[in-house]
Amino acid sequence: MRIAIIGAGAVGGWFGGRLVETGHDVVFIARGETLTVLRDRGITLNDAPPVPVPAVPALSEAGEVDLVLLAVKATTETDLTGMLAGLGEGVPVAVTQNSVEVPQLVADVVGTERTWPGVVRGYFHHTGPGAVEFHGGPISYTYGTWDGSDDPRVDEFGAALTAAGVDADIRDDIFVDVWAKAMFVVSTGALGALTGAPLGQLRTRYRDSLAAMMTEIHHTALAHGVPLEPTAVADTLAFADRMPAEATSSMHRDLVSGAPAGETELDAQVGAVCRMGDAVGVDTRLHDLLLTVLEQRGEQTPLG
Repeated sequence: MRIAIIGAGAVGGWFGGRLVETGHDVVFIARGETLTVLRDRGITLNDAPPVPVPAVPALSEAGEVDLVLLAVKATTETDLTGMLAGLGEGVPVAVTQNSVEVPQLVADVVGTERTWPGVVRGYFHHTGPGAVEFHGGPISYTYGTWDGSDDPRVDEFGAALTAAGVDADIRDDIFVDVWAKAMFVVSTGALGALTGAPLGQLRTRYRDSLAAMMTEIHHTALAHGVPLEPTAVADTLAFADRMPAEATSSMHRDLVSGAPAGETELDAQVGAVCRMGDAVGVDTRLHDLLLTVLEQRGEQTPLG
């Protein structure tokens, strides 16, 4: 299986680097300084020596591939149509973004039959062009076909991931996990960015607010017909309790560092929950409030 990875940031860099290290055929799609670093030095994982990797500036220059792993951040500036130009006939796109909207946005470009929604778990930090660090927690990718139908490439990709040290969890109800992940990452990312607090404080000092945000997402998912368990909020809080106390999400870090809101995942994560709630008449007032406040802060000065 030949795999094209669009994006060499935290997730794409780690997954791609580990796949190459374990002998799999990977080509990175990257731009600017990252492309130069990948070509000249390779990808660096933690403090290990760089791993040489092939890299090109566009999918259309990657040659024939069997699968595309879409691993760029979802921002208001993300051009999915441009990124996926040159996608071969029948080639699936595996989604990794922390957004309840991105699977549909990808499907709008390539069709649901070629869109594999997915969820990444693990604290990966993009520390510079072509450099990624792992900061604890699980290393997993849960994914599946849009409608749960069989595709032998799903299992083939899972075997490659497993060999690369990534727990591959293939599900026929993948949207349940997409929303379950959103319940964790959107709530902790937005509340963390607002307060400047890492996960250890969010799950203690701000626990009631965190639970209230998770409940809004739970209600929204149910209204969209996604059968999350009645215990989903409690289960997500319990998961948060097991994660590293110092953990922060990439959206949290971007917003706290002063990145313009449009260059972060704020709209794709928090804005998506607001829009999905509006579409089915679910009250998402906490997400609405945090979206407004964080957008305003993103246009002002860094938080710290």
